[in-house]
Amino acid sequence: MIYVVLLLALLLRLPLLSGSFWLDEAAQFLESARPLAQQLSIRDDFQPPLMHLLTFVSIRLGGLVNLDRTEWWLRLLPSLLPGIVTVYATYRLGLKLANRKVAFLASLFLATSSLHIFYSQELRPYSLSAMFGILATWQLLTMLANQAKAKLTHDKLTTKFTAKPTLLFTLFSILGLYSSYLYPFLLIGQFVYLFYQKLPRQKILLLGSILILSFLPWLPKFFEQLSAGQALRLSMPGWDQVVSLPQLKTALLVPLKFVFGVSDLTFNLPYILLTLAVFLPLTYFIYLAIKQNNSQLNFFLTILFLPLLLSWLVSFFVPILQAKRVLFLLPIFTLLEALLINLNQKAHPHLAKIALSAILVINLTSTFAYWSKPQLQRENWRALSQEIARKFPKNETALVFSFTAPFAPWEFYDQTNFQTFSTGVYYLNQLSNPQVLFKDLTNYHYVLVFDYLRDLTDPDNLLLQIVTDLGFREFGVLDYPQIGFVRIYSLSNFTLK
Repeated sequence: MIYVVLLLALLLRLPLLSGSFWLDEAAQFLESARPLAQQLSIRDDFQPPLMHLLTFVSIRLGGLVNLDRTEWWLRLLPSLLPGIVTVYATYRLGLKLANRKVAFLASLFLATSSLHIFYSQELRPYSLSAMFGILATWQLLTMLANQAKAKLTHDKLTTKFTAKPTLLFTLFSILGLYSSYLYPFLLIGQFVYLFYQKLPRQKILLLGSILILSFLPWLPKFFEQLSAGQALRLSMPGWDQVVSLPQLKTALLVPLKFVFGVSDLTFNLPYILLTLAVFLPLTYFIYLAIKQNNSQLNFFLTILFLPLLLSWLVSFFVPILQAKRVLFLLPIFTLLEALLINLNQKAHPHLAKIALSAILVINLTSTFAYWSKPQLQRENWRALSQEIARKFPKNETALVFSFTAPFAPWEFYDQTNFQTFSTGVYYLNQLSNPQVLFKDLTNYHYVLVFDYLRDLTDPDNLLLQIVTDLGFREFGVLDYPQIGFVRIYSLSNFTLK
């Protein structure tokens, strides 16, 4: 059945795989398209370098067959394939942790999760870190199982049973560290679990030392990125509100996103009923497992709840916790759902069926909503650039961005090379005389001003005032979900073919 689940996972991840890049994906491409010697110069992207290197390889391989600017190809190696591997590894981990039914249900939940589908189609490192996280956890349980087997057989050469999974656990953990800066929270949970399972302390210390030493070469770059992020928050008031949510809301939103995925979390009757249908049975099942002193709960306490708790506590100081950033915990979450349903299918069959049905209904309906609703999809810069190229004459049109440079997705999709103007700063109020930057706009008949991010970079609408003062008048807008308005200005009556 796992092959059926894997086929289903692949089929569900094909629609929209060729969808438009959004801001971060286009920025990922532009950075990874640079020469190999520049791939570690990623000061302004608060991510480790592995995703950049894999994207670099994808671009170079794609260039051999003229696919180096094709969205589905670029997402294939670093995102889609890791997503499929994660579903398979979840199944294998379920076999180690419980039984075939739990393994099947967990992999099915993950295969149909709209949240996992969404990030398996995004050129960012979230799917990648999830793959390494589940592979490492699978090898961790294999390592512990082999050690127990060696003890039972009184084999003194324990290393011959545990060498391979130990090596693989170390390798996957190092790759995970170079995929996500939140990955250490998972590692802490894994090492707590190893300590609880009474792995020899010398081995725990050795493993921990190897992992710490493996990350030391990147540490200066990490602090450089941290400094750049702090500078961004200081130069752009309101940025913290964009990248983070209030702490209490974050604590509630992560498990809700794990269940509801890519959907509108609207407070209405169907949403409330589905929430109750999932969380009430699962909460009751957790209570029963605690009451019965179920030993399997220790796994989830250390490898799911502890990393969530630690990342939430750190978010009081640095806003880091979002569902996508801890996507490596989603497979563990689906295993918990599957295990609780399996444990109670005989004692509480109706509750188990309600929870199982609700999870699958939510997964499938939220996936369909993602496919069918543009407001749930990524920013469609490709369509926007095509419409602008079709409607506006290149030599008579200027585009204006309230940012340090034209936005990355515009640079990626603009094949006609329109003239662009940018403020050059993150916050327009920092400029003493911004009018000087835009005096040449009068050489053009049409001016298109992007509202994208302008509520942060130009909250006082200074840019619109500057354009108006130059004699332009607003005659309409282009409106795209997630991107917002592109305001159309003209020196005379607005007419387009």
